[in-house]
Amino acid sequence: MSKLFEGLFIGIIAIVLIGAIAVFSGTIVYFIWPYVVPAVLPKLVTTGVIAGQLTWGQSVLLTWLCSILIKSSQTNNNKS
Repeated sequence: MSKLFEGLFIGIIAIVLIGAIAVFSGTIVYFIWPYVVPAVLPKLVTTGVIAGQLTWGQSVLLTWLCSILIKSSQTNNNKS
């Protein structure tokens, strides 16, 4: 039974940690988006294809979506 509680505890900690990282990263995107995107993609912002500004919630969800779709991979080349 203690293994079950340990697994649940680790799972909850992982969910909270992932959420905190998404909130932090989303906040960075929220502050950077209005300056970078119109400067890099002015035609798309002018025509309305890409939003010139995002709400804070949209920034957090966009960050979360990108982290789900773009997974990091790690290879271990250690021979020992």
